[in-house]
Amino acid sequence: MAKLTCWSRYILWTSLICIVVWYSLLNQCKQNVVPSLSEQNVKLSQSERHMAPNRKKINEKYLVYLCDEKRDCGGWGDRQRGMVSLFLLSLVWKRTFKILISSPCDIKPYYKPTKEYNWIFTDDELKKLKAKTKRTLAFISNDIPLLNLNMNNSEIAEVLYVKTNCYSYSNIAENYTQFLPDYLRNKNRATIFRETWNRFMIPTEKITGQVSKIMSTGKINLDAKKSGKELICAHLRIGRSKYLPHDYTGIPLTAVPDVWDFIDHHFHKKSRIFVATDNLDVRQSAMSKYGRRYIGSYAYTMNPDKMRSNLTLACSSQESAYVDQLMLSKCDVLIFYRRSGFSLHASYLKTKWREIYAIMGHTKNSVSLKKTFY
Repeated sequence: MAKLTCWSRYILWTSLICIVVWYSLLNQCKQNVVPSLSEQNVKLSQSERHMAPNRKKINEKYLVYLCDEKRDCGGWGDRQRGMVSLFLLSLVWKRTFKILISSPCDIKPYYKPTKEYNWIFTDDELKKLKAKTKRTLAFISNDIPLLNLNMNNSEIAEVLYVKTNCYSYSNIAENYTQFLPDYLRNKNRATIFRETWNRFMIPTEKITGQVSKIMSTGKINLDAKKSGKELICAHLRIGRSKYLPHDYTGIPLTAVPDVWDFIDHHFHKKSRIFVATDNLDVRQSAMSKYGRRYIGSYAYTMNPDKMRSNLTLACSSQESAYVDQLMLSKCDVLIFYRRSGFSLHASYLKTKWREIYAIMGHTKNSVSLKKTFY
């Protein structure tokens, strides 16, 4: 009987040890699994939750925003959405974020990385890339396949080059809060974009110098300055016209005078005026109406995907887009077109979130303007 009792105790302790070992291995496996965006309620330990997003990785894997001449990338607003979305996914998927934009021209003369996130491949990283598996994916105007990628699939390459203009970056932030740093948790769409963009992207002197020059142009009226509404900016996206015959339709030309009326009725009569547009007729109208009060823009902005046959003109147009958007973000008052990503992002990046007016809709001869708060 004593032997039987000893044998029973042996079996019991052996079973307990096996159970402990099994749970230990199971937990270890779970820690090594990278979530796909179709999975919900993924939990992080308290220690993982506060780890720096830039922590050193073993067997480093990359998520690269790609824009080259092989396929359309969209306008600057499309490209910005793609970069912000992939940055967030790089945090969720625990991959190093990089950017490669060569179409219509290299982005690096105009934007540079922050100290926190270097999105330019170093020479050492480029050497190591040769030994890694690579794959290029394109998700233009189709977010679902990107968000549902199974990152645990053995076929997923170590270096993923992705072309996307993903609209769903706010959904990524909302669904995967636990993988993101504090500055991105429980924020609205405007804050997510602004905080993310400013974390990895800085305009170079080539851009900021031009913006500073524009801002110092014209005569500053002291009364207008005291009102806090001295510099009035508008982005008027006309779209399909004789200048852009294949573009989508934006604000009707016949409704543009309604914007001028809004400016005249709400702001100081000697405030300076800056108008970014894709239509030369709009610019001519602004210059004719406001005379010396008009300080720009003088750029002719077109979709860079449509100008690859003329790289000189394409790069000049792209540079103008960078300058115009940054300028819009610096103004005391901003009137923007809500259907334009370029315009919307300018409002998100505005230095101070006040005196922002969205063109929500329009008729043939008028626009619907609404004061916007973020």
